[in-house]
Amino acid sequence: MYHDFYNFHTLPFENTPDPRFFFASEQHREALAAVEYSIRMRKGFVLITGAIGSGKTTVGRIMCQRCGSDAPIIHVGWGHQERDGLIRQILRHLGAPLRRSDDHAGMLDQLRQVLLQKLQQNQPIILFVDEAQTLSDDALEELRLLSNFDTSTDKLLQIVLVGQPELRDRLRTPRHAALRQRIVLAKQIQPLSLTDTHAYIEHRLQAASQNPHHPGVVFDAQAVHEIYGITAGTPRLINVVCDNCLLLGYVRECRLITPSIVRRVVQDMVPNFEAEVVVDPAVNHPPMRLAGNF
Repeated sequence: MYHDFYNFHTLPFENTPDPRFFFASEQHREALAAVEYSIRMRKGFVLITGAIGSGKTTVGRIMCQRCGSDAPIIHVGWGHQERDGLIRQILRHLGAPLRRSDDHAGMLDQLRQVLLQKLQQNQPIILFVDEAQTLSDDALEELRLLSNFDTSTDKLLQIVLVGQPELRDRLRTPRHAALRQRIVLAKQIQPLSLTDTHAYIEHRLQAASQNPHHPGVVFDAQAVHEIYGITAGTPRLINVVCDNCLLLGYVRECRLITPSIVRRVVQDMVPNFEAEVVVDPAVNHPPMRLAGNF
């Protein structure tokens, strides 16, 4: 709707893990570099965790984009409750024939043979598990067993677990001690700082603009303070607020997003929210932080 008004070639604040909009904050760069190193060196298990909307899936997708030309990637759907279902999905992705009569041991043997063939073709497989906190304990244990697939020199399978912070809590329990010991790298994605929030918004506007050096809209510094105070630096929430700010700016024919626009957007989005006042000495007045599920 506001596409042409701001001279965008695409919408800047969509909540999809689009690599074009990847914002390389220091912590995201560190996480990406560490994961990529672990994958390329065939270290084994990697864990990425972060709160809802923190950008952890985007880090995983960028990793897949960088490593995908060297190693086939299997994306595992969330929520597996049975170990057989997990193995069957992996075999389907590898194009292996499946028979209903195959028992669990037979499927594991078949999977090992396929992975050995891939390794001989210099195509080590990456298993990318998103929303890993939704896996059952049995499925997580199955992943641990798969990490035992190796030769005398190489891992047959690189496993990347991406999930919410409660996944770490589960892995700390005695039941998953053996799995925890196999994780060679664990990165926690934190919310953006105020400085990164400002840079994040500018980066997305430039990436979406017909003229990246002169975007058709600007968020003034105080407006960014307001957005940071409301969203606590969570990228997904920043996207939601900024998208609505652009819509209201379009309606008002404004190419400068001001604090008053941000406040009006929040009031319109959540008319009955209870606001918790959070004092931030960096701003002239305290911003509001949304309570509840926002």
